Amino acid sequence: MGGPQQNMSFQRKPVIPLILHCHIPKTAGTTVSAGLRKSFEFFHIHHYHPDPFYILSKDTLEFLLEVYPGLRSISSHHLRSFPLSIGARPTFLITFLRKPENAFISQLRYIRRKFWSLPEPMRRLWPTEAPYLSLRELARQYLDQELVTYDLCPQTRFLCNPDTEGPLGPSDLNRHGLNSYELAQEILTGFHFVGIVEEMKKSLEVLTDRLLQWGIRGYFEHDLKLNASQERSMPAWLTPEDEVGRRVLAASANDTLLHDHFREKILESHRDLRKRCWLGFKPAATDAKEAFGNGWSSGARSLINSARLCWSRRKDSIEQPMAPALSSDLLEIRAAEAVANRQAVAGLVL
Repeated sequence: MGGPQQNMSFQRKPVIPLILHCHIPKTAGTTVSAGLRKSFEFFHIHHYHPDPFYILSKDTLEFLLEVYPGLRSISSHHLRSFPLSIGARPTFLITFLRKPENAFISQLRYIRRKFWSLPEPMRRLWPTEAPYLSLRELARQYLDQELVTYDLCPQTRFLCNPDTEGPLGPSDLNRHGLNSYELAQEILTGFHFVGIVEEMKKSLEVLTDRLLQWGIRGYFEHDLKLNASQERSMPAWLTPEDEVGRRVLAASANDTLLHDHFREKILESHRDLRKRCWLGFKPAATDAKEAFGNGWSSGARSLINSARLCWSRRKDSIEQPMAPALSSDLLEIRAAEAVANRQAVAGLVL
């Protein structure tokens, strides 16, 4: 009398991953965290630590899960180590990148606005007269004190921890981390999702779909902007013709490479999503216009596909994933090993 019921008893139970939102500063992380809070309510934690160099280790995260087993997601500046599993839970790693000059100007405005409320370890990273300086002068003084290695690249350095990667080859005395585009790209390739602030609506639509594939419903407000300065325009001096502007633009070459690479990835993912899901009349019209550029038959197929998606919409049922084989590896170690191996091979070829 075994039959289907007996077979189902041997199936593994679906597992819900722990979402780790690695919040690179000034990449709309407060807004993303608000979406996770809306999705999971009290089962989301926005973690904060006064020490800007503190790192949430895998051991700390495992202890947190023991105390709080129902936890669904964590947002933090201090998720600088990227485990593929925590205890018996797989992780779902997400982060956002931002055009580096936009992130830098946003950081300057935030520091001027919040300087006296920042913890002392954070204030020590900036000129003492920061609240009273113009943006241009604050940028100049900050670059003067920070550019020991001539490259700022805070987004690349956020991902590359010298304590992890140093023994495997790359090393950097800069306290903020390594400035290695190749290593940062390798790490992010192992993430489950990398969004782009300048493509926020498309990024959140792709993120929502990707979470749904894991059996998770996410609710993000596409127009919500938290912790943002009221001043949005870029300074007139942020050009190659201005001495300080030129230094700002040149200081984040690797961040620019990283941003541009993953921007293309998110746009590609969104194009694929539009073919599978109804996202509204505006995306459908954009697709049809592009398709008609390739001929009437392509345009007609696009219109027919959009009509089909609009009619069917997304079904409410969610395929619950089975528990995957868990890995306790840290993503940054695996990435560093891959980069070191490629460098070793390249050395033999040369």
